[in-house]
Amino acid sequence: MEVMTKTELRKVYKELRKHVTFRAEKEKAIEDKLMAKISGAKTVFCYESLVGEVSTAGIIGRASEFAEVFVPEVDGQNMLMRSLKSGEYATAPCDVTVVPLIAFDETLNRLGFGGGYYDRFLASVKTYAVGIAFDEQQCDVFVRDIHDIPLDMIITPTRILQIK
Repeated sequence: MEVMTKTELRKVYKELRKHVTFRAEKEKAIEDKLMAKISGAKTVFCYESLVGEVSTAGIIGRASEFAEVFVPEVDGQNMLMRSLKSGEYATAPCDVTVVPLIAFDETLNRLGFGGGYYDRFLASVKTYAVGIAFDEQQCDVFVRDIHDIPLDMIITPTRILQIK
């Protein structure tokens, strides 16, 4: 079997992600699993979902009940963490970082959007990195580059993947 490039994989899995069925139910299952795992966090850094991504609106709302929530803001090649509550930027890493992804594999590697923002960020801070995805986004053949940072956990509607 021919291994696809990351660009080809992004195209295939972005399209696949658009056609996920029972989306609302699956997003709720992901949200509930994530909340159970991170409820002890004091600070949470979470992406604000774009069309096609697992929605983070409910996650951000629920996490705000027990933690200070930060969202990403791009500054050149870097990603800053801006507090939703105060608008100020974080000076220390958050306890948990919820990471977007296009595809993932069983060993917690993720295929992102290609800008390297989360890989650079995760390489520079100590945080518990959690990817959220639909089961349909799992990819068996996955090329990992030296700068790609594996996640600590990936939550889907049916599973929680983590290195023991």
